[in-house]
Amino acid sequence: MNYSYLMGINNIDILKQNNFKIKYFGNNYGVIFDDNKIELFEKYICEMIENGYWNEYIGKDRVFIFKFENGEIKKYVLNKDNEKEILKLCCEFADFKFESIDKMLRDNRFYVETYYTENIGKF
Repeated sequence: MNYSYLMGINNIDILKQNNFKIKYFGNNYGVIFDDNKIELFEKYICEMIENGYWNEYIGKDRVFIFKFENGEIKKYVLNKDNEKEILKLCCEFADFKFESIDKMLRDNRFYVETYYTENIGKF
């Protein structure tokens, strides 16, 4: 399973139509989906996320998709070589100093209630 906390998205109808599991958090969404829907999810994010936002999803991998103010998209699969670069981008996009990627994800209620509880020891 894969888990994503969506911000900067106005329309989740495509996800609903494709049977993604959606949890509502005010104007944001928690999304849960199988590996066979990763390609559809990534396409959706690249098309629907607003400029200046990023999205991550966590499952077998931790994948970060950044959409810059100019519409440019960069995708990263988190590893030791790119962790600092991803953290730097998250801090810039959020205008916030995150201590680490792990702490940033652990501080997200959706990930704690879903991914962490279902994958104890893997977070």
